[in-house]
Amino acid sequence: MKNITKINENLYRLEIPYKDIYTTVYLIKTDEGFLLFDAASYDEDIDNYIVPFLNEYNVTGENLKYVFISHDHIDHSGGLKAFMKKYPNTCIISFNPLLVERFKDYDTHLAKENDVVLGSLKIISIIGHTAESGAILDMRTKTLLTGDSLQLYGIFGSGKWGSNISFPDTHIAEINKLKQMDINHILTDHDYHPYGYSYLGKENVENALNACIESLYKIRDMIINNPELSDEEICAIYNQQDLPTLGEYIVTQVRKKLVKN
Repeated sequence: MKNITKINENLYRLEIPYKDIYTTVYLIKTDEGFLLFDAASYDEDIDNYIVPFLNEYNVTGENLKYVFISHDHIDHSGGLKAFMKKYPNTCIISFNPLLVERFKDYDTHLAKENDVVLGSLKIISIIGHTAESGAILDMRTKTLLTGDSLQLYGIFGSGKWGSNISFPDTHIAEINKLKQMDINHILTDHDYHPYGYSYLGKENVENALNACIESLYKIRDMIINNPELSDEEICAIYNQQDLPTLGEYIVTQVRKKLVKN
């Protein structure tokens, strides 16, 4: 399959079209079985992309132990229902209790910070994009799969995907938590401005984490320096720059959490 990237001997990345961009799933191989990271967007993604992807690496309903859902947005969990019909014995892991409840007819696990599965995969909470966003750290290579948890300056495309963080104060604390961890590489689910999806090596990891904070502080400083402007007006000025399009909602959250507080 042309849209597969081999990251290392135990990690594979699959790009799947979504709107005018793409989403991603990752396959992690361990001695105890496989974990699939995210489940794409639509029912047809399962037959057209994920099943052939898993077949390519001899993944079956027996050795696919877990599917981890990074957060409950359509481009990451929309295919989960169709996926579970194909792989009903796979355990679903998520930080989102509503998703876990929705799939209660299957084996599910409500994730907790620092849970370890398959011997070497640590589950990490990264609140910000959503209240239940999570990541997987492969402790063998110190590679962190973050889904949409790290937004940097956002995604270029037709949507308002600039600095898409709903909980900016908590998110900054989460980024500082990651900075204290021993992480060699980070891989995301989309191409985030300005560094894409792959941050290999500690310097690139640091640059990406810094961009996550800088993007929010950029909005904060615009608000502070223009106290007479509304959120809509701040948004309009921001969007004159060569940056992913910012939604007014993000400005509102930054004002509430990083300015008023």
